[in-house]
Amino acid sequence: MRVYAEIDDLTLSEIDQAVIKRGITKKQLLAEAIDLYLHHDRSELDQAIKERDQARSEADQRWKEANQIKTEFNQLKRDLEALRSQDDQLRSELEITRSEKDQASAEIIGLNRDLEHYKDTLRLKDDEVGFLRAHLSQLSERITPALPPSQEEVKEKRWWRFWKR
Repeated sequence: MRVYAEIDDLTLSEIDQAVIKRGITKKQLLAEAIDLYLHHDRSELDQAIKERDQARSEADQRWKEANQIKTEFNQLKRDLEALRSQDDQLRSELEITRSEKDQASAEIIGLNRDLEHYKDTLRLKDDEVGFLRAHLSQLSERITPALPPSQEEVKEKRWWRFWKR
């Protein structure tokens, strides 16, 4: 009996390779394949299909995990770049702040020097004012007896006669 079936090119080339490899005819190979399919226990085939499906499922799961890890990795890279940028900005601000601090310190030193100079100048002026007050007091004591009495004093004590000549 003859059985006909249409076979695609890929399957036909696989059949040709199997025939050459085993050294039998195509007729014998197809008869063995049909016999194996009909009389062989389907449980092995079902088991193989089940293992294949499980392997595909595991591969799909690993693919999803790999994609998730890639996504997380890319997010971490973006975060790292953002943090590096922020770090650079903060370092720049730190340098500016240090520069301002050094400038302010130099300014404070100059101002303290000026303050001490002004304090010394005020101390000298206070000493000079004190000296002038003392000198004025001495001069006032010497001049007071030589001056004529005031008008009120003259009227009160009637000294006007002595001064009138």
